[in-house]
Amino acid sequence: MLLSRRPILATLSLALLTAPSFCWAEAPFLNRDTLIAPAPRVAQLQAEQRTFSATSSQTPQVTPLPSNLETLDKVVAVVNDEIITSTQLAQRVEAIRARLQSQDAGQMPPEDVLRRQVLQQMILQDVELQIAHRAGIQVDKATLDQAIANLARANNLTPDQLRQALVNQGQSWETFTTDLKNRILVDRLTQQEVESRVHVSPDEVKTFASQLKEIGGLSFDLQQIFIALPDNPTPDAVSAARQQAEKIREQLVAGASFTRLATAVSNGRDALQGGRLGWVKAGELPPSIAQILLQLKAGEISPIIPGPTGFHIFKVLDMKHAAPTVTEVKAAVIFLRAGNGLQLQEAEARARDIQQALEAGTRFSELARSYSQDQATAAKGGEVGWVAPGQLPDVLERTLLSLAPDAVSDPIRTADGIYLLQSQGQRQVPVGEQQVMAAARMQLYNRMVRERMEEWQRRIRDGAYVEILDPSLRAATA
Repeated sequence: MLLSRRPILATLSLALLTAPSFCWAEAPFLNRDTLIAPAPRVAQLQAEQRTFSATSSQTPQVTPLPSNLETLDKVVAVVNDEIITSTQLAQRVEAIRARLQSQDAGQMPPEDVLRRQVLQQMILQDVELQIAHRAGIQVDKATLDQAIANLARANNLTPDQLRQALVNQGQSWETFTTDLKNRILVDRLTQQEVESRVHVSPDEVKTFASQLKEIGGLSFDLQQIFIALPDNPTPDAVSAARQQAEKIREQLVAGASFTRLATAVSNGRDALQGGRLGWVKAGELPPSIAQILLQLKAGEISPIIPGPTGFHIFKVLDMKHAAPTVTEVKAAVIFLRAGNGLQLQEAEARARDIQQALEAGTRFSELARSYSQDQATAAKGGEVGWVAPGQLPDVLERTLLSLAPDAVSDPIRTADGIYLLQSQGQRQVPVGEQQVMAAARMQLYNRMVRERMEEWQRRIRDGAYVEILDPSLRAATA
């Protein structure tokens, strides 16, 4: 049954127009949001006051201002040598306002506060995108088409129906695909800069596995307000941030709306979702946070919790206890053997051909029978069956868990070849003795990724040159 227009809009707005949290929230497929297509370079502009990082080593290049400046879109911010215009900001604000109003119109922050928060989000997103471009990360047409097909399938639509649904709702297909392509770029960047650098030792897994037996079935539905610290903060900066957090908590205890305050003041990437993190497994939270949340009841506000990058305040919306489970995925695979040189080039070209065939409607099973070089599964249409944690290399397991049912991954290169994975469904199964170590490894890895992601995002934001040109948008960084 096809989704109605409103659910489609809500789903895709969450996917493309808002930024999911990286502070211990679940990490969905294509889980990075980015700015729309980069704007043209602009000269250094004059303003009464500049807002920039003290640790930045970059400044905009000085070039003559265009003679027709008065006819150009107003520039509200400079990020390194790129710009954010008033039109770009207005478009993003309108999209986020529409989503917030659909959730709870009474929780909308003042317009000036919303604009400042949205701009701060766009600045970080733009910095990420610039780094991805400098790193030479690219997204080819086949990858983009496959991502569109995955999103369409997740909404029970074909790509053509998805396009028509967006057009009917007044959304530009060109802007939609540009946003999606940029998000894939940043997703690949964070995989390269953060996820690939997280390593969990066997001793860490063994220690955590004993804890997991006690808390493995506990999850929290959370909201968060995060007050960030600058990179290498001074004692005065730490004190100021704590004082701000204390004032916010006092307002919350006095009855202020958590959603409204989170939207207005939180520095977390979840701010424009009212601080909503969703369901988080206790084992994927830092122990210092999990122990405090265990003492709270649904509806209660946590004390201020210091972390390596700032101060956190949580609201426990709900919690649930269940028998510890792990996620198994019913999987199918296409494997292309690849070494170096010509063999690798041929495998990459074949992978692109397979992606194009999938986009054209060819069944994964047919392509697996024709092209997969894994003899054990090719004859069965690539079907692997139910895969439990620990049965695949980490990079394949994480990718498989991130896929929606029936979605197909981008090509994944490993030491022995190139893989394309298809998820045919997921199920939760009780954790047995054999699964405890695998479940501990995955949850510990997820925890470490989220902590490193937060640190990395702060570092790149503080290292960028940022100049706020619109005086009404400066208060959040003063």
